[in-house]
Amino acid sequence: MMDRDRGDRERGDRDDKPRKRKMKRSNFRKKRPPADLTFDYKRVYDLLPFVTEEGKIIPGRVSGLRASQQRELTVAIRRARHLAFISPIRRFVVGQYSRD
Repeated sequence: MMDRDRGDRERGDRDDKPRKRKMKRSNFRKKRPPADLTFDYKRVYDLLPFVTEEGKIIPGRVSGLRASQQRELTVAIRRARHLAFISPIRRFVVGQYSRD
């Protein structure tokens, strides 16, 4: 029986472990919002696309926002909820505010 040190191994033999295959990336890249995008709690219609029907904030990996933008969005949504500009459940908000 041969010793299983580095010198005795054939190239590609890694203790009989299956190799991990690289995930193939799709050609589709999601578009990111502009870098200068800012959020204000008083502009409700800018916040609504980032809130689900249940009132949950959409995560940055889904919305495409950068980390700093996602933090700014979260603060703006929380302020708007606290001041009752947005109800905790979004379905009661649609159509109540004008777009200014």
